[in-house]
Amino acid sequence: MAITDKKRLTIGVLAHVDAGKTTLTEGMLHTAGATRQRGSVDKGSAITDGLAMEKERGISIKTATVDFEWNDALITLVDTPGHIDFVAEVDRALSVLDMVILVVSAVEGVQANTLNLWESLQDRKIPVLVFMNKIDRSGADIEQVFNDLELDLKANFFPLNHADISNPDQPTLIPFTDFTPHLAHPIIQKGLENLAECDEVFLEAFLDDTLPELAIIKEKACAQIQQQYLIPLLFGSGKLNLGITTLLDTITALFTPKTLDSTTPSAKVFKVAYDARYGRLAYIKSYGSLLKNKDSIWSQQLQKDIKINQILKRKLGSYEAIGELHHGEIGVITTSDVILAGDVLGQTTFESKYPNIAQPVLSVQAVADNDKDYQKLGEALELLHIEDPQLDFKWYKDDHEFHLRILGPIQTEVLKDSLLQRFNIAAHFLTPKVIYKETPKQAAEGFVRYWMPKPCWAIMTFLIEPGEKGSGIQFESKVRTSDISIKYQNEVKRAIPWSLRQGIKGWEVTDIKITLIEGSEHTVHSNPGDFLLATPMGILRGLSNADTDLLEPMYAFEIKAHQDTLGAISSDLTQMNAQPEAPDFNGNIFTLKGRVPVAQAMDYGIKFSATTSGKGRLKLILDGYEKTTTSDEKIRDYKGVSPLDESQWILHNRGAFKADDRRNW
Repeated sequence: MAITDKKRLTIGVLAHVDAGKTTLTEGMLHTAGATRQRGSVDKGSAITDGLAMEKERGISIKTATVDFEWNDALITLVDTPGHIDFVAEVDRALSVLDMVILVVSAVEGVQANTLNLWESLQDRKIPVLVFMNKIDRSGADIEQVFNDLELDLKANFFPLNHADISNPDQPTLIPFTDFTPHLAHPIIQKGLENLAECDEVFLEAFLDDTLPELAIIKEKACAQIQQQYLIPLLFGSGKLNLGITTLLDTITALFTPKTLDSTTPSAKVFKVAYDARYGRLAYIKSYGSLLKNKDSIWSQQLQKDIKINQILKRKLGSYEAIGELHHGEIGVITTSDVILAGDVLGQTTFESKYPNIAQPVLSVQAVADNDKDYQKLGEALELLHIEDPQLDFKWYKDDHEFHLRILGPIQTEVLKDSLLQRFNIAAHFLTPKVIYKETPKQAAEGFVRYWMPKPCWAIMTFLIEPGEKGSGIQFESKVRTSDISIKYQNEVKRAIPWSLRQGIKGWEVTDIKITLIEGSEHTVHSNPGDFLLATPMGILRGLSNADTDLLEPMYAFEIKAHQDTLGAISSDLTQMNAQPEAPDFNGNIFTLKGRVPVAQAMDYGIKFSATTSGKGRLKLILDGYEKTTTSDEKIRDYKGVSPLDESQWILHNRGAFKADDRRNW
C-alpha cells in the first residue's frame, strides 16, 4: 500500500499526572517497532520527554509528537503533560486530535484532572478510548475504578478485554473472545447492559439470556463505539507491556481521521517552539491539499500571506527535512513570520469556541538575578510567550518589570529552569498574586478634551455604568455622526478594550457599560490617532469618578472522600470562606460541591491530600468572579504611564496614534 493511501490518525494520550501516560506511550512506540529500546521515565530516556528538565523531574512539560506505523495506518502520537499547571499545552493539542487515549490508573482511579480532561473532550466531541493502566500495582481495584468511571464520567463503557489480578505478581489479560467463562463478572455484565441500552435487538437477547456469539456481540459493540454511544475500555500495564498490542489493534480498527473537503492548503498551528539549529518552529496539522517548501499560505492571525521556508518531521527526538506535507499529516514548518499557537493557515474556518481546561488565575513577576541580564530576560520571556500565549507576558519598560500569568507554582519552577538551561539567564519569581478584576461601583461621567498642542482635536464625554454580572464590556455611542464622524467613532470603539486593561486599582476592568454621550471633532485638526489617544483618558477619568469594586476569582470545587474526613474538611472550608452545598453520601464516601475564593484555596491541595492520606479527590475549576473587599495588598500600581496623568500620557503617546500607524491594540 502506498504511503499516501494509508489511513492517517492523530492520537492524543491524556491523563492525570502519574497515571503512567508516558510509560504507556513508550510501550506503544516499542511494540510498533518505532524504537529499538524502550524508553523509561525513571531513567530519563523517554523519547517524548525531550527537555532536560522533563528528564530531571520525570514529568511531561511540553507536548511531544512521534510517528509510527501499525496495521497499514500512519499514526502520529501526541504525548501531553498530565500536571494541571501545564494544561495549556493540552488545550492546544486537542484542536488537532482524531481520538484520545485517556489513561486512568487502576490504583488512584478517577482523579481531578481526569474529570477536567473528560469534560473538555466531551465539549469537543473527540472520540475516546479509556486505558486502565497499572493493573500490576499493589492496591489496584479494577472493579471500583470501573464503577467510578461510570459514575463520575456519566458514560457507558464497554470492556474489550478483561483483567485477572487474582495473582498480583502475575496479572493476566483475558481477550474478548475468551469472555464466556467470565460473563457473570460485574464489569462484563455492566458492559453488556450498556450495549443493550443502545441496541434493541441485543436488548431482547440480553433479557432472554440468549446471548449471541461473542464475535457478534463485539461487532455490535464496535458499531456503537464508532457512533460514540459506548466508550471502549481496555485493561493493561504500560510498564509490563500488557494490553498494548490490543490497544494498537483497537485504535486502528475502530477510529477514523477527521476530514475536511478542502482543495486548497489548510492547516492548524497547535504548538510553537524554538530549536538551536532551525530557530522558530511551528507544529501544524494539514487539513487541505499538499503543502510544499517555499509555498505561501494565508495566516488568519496575521491577516497576510506567510512563506513556508522548510517543512520538517519530528522523528525520535530529532528533526528531518521532508519538503512536503500531505492531508492529515502533522509536520513542523519554519517561517520568518511570528505565528502563534492557535493560528489557522489557509482560508478554512474551524470551530474554536471551546472553553479552556483551565484559566490562569495567578500573576507573577520575574526578576533577573543580575541587573546586567535585564534586557536578555525580557527578550527570553518574549520568546517563551510566543511558545505559550497564555502566559500573557507584559514588559513594563518604564517600571523595569516583567509580569506573567500562570496556572500554578510549579510552572514558575519550570520557567526558572527553562531560562537557565535555554538562555543562560539566572532569574527568580516573586510570590504569585491572585489576579483580581475591577468593575464600576456606580454611574459616573468621564470628560476628556484633547486639543493642545495642535494639530489635534478630540472632545468626548463617556457615561460609565456598572454592567450585569458576567456581561463583560458593553459599548454604544449616542453621538451624532455630524458631531463625530463614524471613522472616528470606530477608533473609539477599537480603543475601549485596551483602555480597560488596567483600571484605577491596577486590574482589568469588566462588567462595565460605556456610552459615548457627547463629543466633537475638528474639520482641520482632528485625525483618528487623536481619538485613540483620548479614549483611555476619558474612560479612566470616568472610572475614577465612579470608583471601582474589586472582583476576586472563584473556584467551583468538588470533593470526594471518606466520611471520616468530613469534619476536618468542613472545618477547612469554613476557614476558607467557602460556600459548600449539602454533602451527598454513597456508602462511606461523600461528595461535596460548592464555591471558594481562589486566594483561599490555591494551596489547599497539599493539606487536603494529607487529611485524606492521598485517597481523596479535590477538583477545582475557575467559576467566575465575585465582589470582594478592597485592601492595600490587593491594589496594584498602574504599570506604565497612566491616562489619568494626562500631560505625561499625551507626551508619551503623541505621534504614536496617527492615522498612518494603526496599531493592533
